[in-house]
Amino acid sequence: KKSINLSLEDERIKKAVVSTQSTGNEMKEQLLKAEFEKKELERRFRLTEDELDNQSQVRNELKKKSINLSVEDERIKDDMKSQVQSINEMEELISLIDKRYEELELDYNETMEDLNAL
Repeated sequence: KKSINLSLEDERIKKAVVSTQSTGNEMKEQLLKAEFEKKELERRFRLTEDELDNQSQVRNELKKKSINLSVEDERIKDDMKSQVQSINEMEELISLIDKRYEELELDYNETMEDLNAL
């Protein structure tokens, strides 16, 4: 009976060892999966972090361009105001010249009439 009990005990021990090994293998497998998932999440996090950095750089560049465009816009507006002012001054000058021409033309005509009357 002892040898049968020992054989049964041996079988139980073997089954327990096999079960423990199987559980150990499953745990190793789960650990490997967890490590892989951890690495994958870290990789994604780095990509996300890099993308955020890139977006921040792009945003800063766009702000600089916007400021430069605003400065250029103001310069163009100032140039246009100056040109409009110059055009207005030229129109005034032309108007004065036209007025003076008409005065001279009247004087000329009066002088010619006076000469013809003599």
